[in-house]
Amino acid sequence: MKKFFLFIAALCCASMMAGDISEFQVTKNIDYVGDSHIGHKLDIYFPKADGKAKHPVIIHVYGSAWQMNNMKGTDRETVGVAALEAGYIFVTPNHRSVNDAKFPAQINDIKAVVRYLRGNADKYGIDTSFIAMTGFSSGGHLSVLMGVTRNVRMHTVGSVTMDIEGNIGNYTKQSSWIHAVCEWSAPIDEEDKTCGTSLLPDYMLDDLVGCSKSDCPDKHVIYGAYTYLDASDAPMMLVYGTNDDVVPFCMGESFYGRLQQAGIDAEMYSHDGGHEVAEQFTDEMITFFNRVKGSAQAIESPSLQGRSGEASKVIRDGMLLIERNGKTYNAQGAEVK
Repeated sequence: MKKFFLFIAALCCASMMAGDISEFQVTKNIDYVGDSHIGHKLDIYFPKADGKAKHPVIIHVYGSAWQMNNMKGTDRETVGVAALEAGYIFVTPNHRSVNDAKFPAQINDIKAVVRYLRGNADKYGIDTSFIAMTGFSSGGHLSVLMGVTRNVRMHTVGSVTMDIEGNIGNYTKQSSWIHAVCEWSAPIDEEDKTCGTSLLPDYMLDDLVGCSKSDCPDKHVIYGAYTYLDASDAPMMLVYGTNDDVVPFCMGESFYGRLQQAGIDAEMYSHDGGHEVAEQFTDEMITFFNRVKGSAQAIESPSLQGRSGEASKVIRDGMLLIERNGKTYNAQGAEVK
């Protein structure tokens, strides 16, 4: 229990007050699912008038060890102000906590956020040709999952199949595709504990999926980002503190190496701080998003809903494979018999 309170304290104190979010117009407590649940509310902040009818979007997911369902204002003075000053719409959603529902409810919620934004693009002046994710700590984990599951609806590991896309909300025919990710101090994959000891206790991870690793090992694989890596995933920017005592710096290094091996466009930055959103790298975040937005990688994906030829990813003999139209392919696109 002591570790839990230390972790929550680290989250609450992670970000320094930087800009002045009050200078920007905001619409608060939008119910993006339509069920009045506090975990399904979001705020939308708008950049100052610049003569443009539509603006690209940055969505930021808070950190809470997946324990909280109402922390959507977190990091708005750092990540939020940087986004708004750069001409992006800034969206801060809540999501259901592990006490509300178990995984994949949390990633289902964030995918519903993106579908809601696409379904209301005209209303809010959203340029859907570029929607980016950012997130801190457990919010970084969910943001990374958004980037590595943008081609995934259902996913099977062993005897367990989960609906990663989900079907909540009123915009299920819209796409949840996102174009880029910036994560801050994210616990990418707790299955990889080879480089240090995380402050995250095992019971938090058990809470996420609803059972212990010994009782349901397949579920403990499905929530991990490594499960989904292939060259079709979104470009990623990683930021980690070398003195982080919650998520070891080497976990970020390991993830960066995995991204490079998979052929994913990736950048990594380090600082001498701890578990935090490092404000000094928000400029690099904007530069990264602008680069991806201006490249050929920023393409609109067709909706996953009702699409023929839809791909799913499976693990077979320790290898990540993609199944589509009755055929199986490896991560490099070669057919596997």
